[in-house]
Amino acid sequence: MDGIVFLILAFFTIFTSIKLSYYGDVLAKESKVGAAFVGGLLIASITSLPEFVTSISAVVINNPTLSFGDIVGSNMFNIFVLAVYNIYFFKSNFFRNASKKYIIECIILLTDYLFIVLGCHNILVNIISIILFFAYIIYMYFVFKSDNEEDSNIAGKTKYIVLKFILTAVIMVFLSVCLTYHADEIAHMYPKFSSSSIGAILLGITTSLPEVVTTFALLKLNNYNMAISNMLGSNIFNFLVLAISDLFIKDNYIYNYADKYSMFYVFGGILIMILFTLSILFKSNKKFLYTFISILMISTYLLVWYLQFV
Repeated sequence: MDGIVFLILAFFTIFTSIKLSYYGDVLAKESKVGAAFVGGLLIASITSLPEFVTSISAVVINNPTLSFGDIVGSNMFNIFVLAVYNIYFFKSNFFRNASKKYIIECIILLTDYLFIVLGCHNILVNIISIILFFAYIIYMYFVFKSDNEEDSNIAGKTKYIVLKFILTAVIMVFLSVCLTYHADEIAHMYPKFSSSSIGAILLGITTSLPEVVTTFALLKLNNYNMAISNMLGSNIFNFLVLAISDLFIKDNYIYNYADKYSMFYVFGGILIMILFTLSILFKSNKKFLYTFISILMISTYLLVWYLQFV
């Protein structure tokens, strides 16, 4: 019964997240802000709101391991999805068409991963969250620096868009909290699986589906750069969420709750990010090369999944 309720909540959470993304996009265009801001900051943070709510909710109900697993699982799943899309959209091969400016975002993510590993090994653990905060600020600086203003006038369509945006956000927050509580109950029902595994698999994938759907829609429109910006921006925002969740833990740090299963996702995330960075950094006319890298990325994710059940 808990599984059915979880699926129902997951469906409505995904639906409200997608609607929220649409309203956010409309608001952005009404404000005449640029594509980099829309994809990298606004839509990325909006589609990551489920991770934000579920992660903090998990800490509040005294299950930080679930929170940590949710974030690292979601981040690795997002890059895995990009690899799948690169194969699905084989003819366009959007990795090759992606701008090299996203190397900066890749470096920020790899740096975040590095410090998280240090924190999980109790090295510099007291300043890791501060570093993640500053990393997001640096990311915001580069987004605004590279942003080009776009003039878009769609007034008339959005008379009540602000109200719809707020109401949808409230509903999604409520659903995300319920989703976290049910994931926690499932974790207690199946003690064979760690809370980090439940967080990475159930919450991590479920809360990432808004990004998956939004990115697919952008790729169908051949908007490769905004699609990548959405995913990378969501991942950087997720690490900010991890830092915020750390603030809700008394007399300890969230990185100390990382078990071996969540560390699989951390190191797997590092490997899959390196492969993704290489695919953007080194341009080639050979589609096979990009496809092969994507296969390696997919294999890395599936291997981490396998290790959860060994």
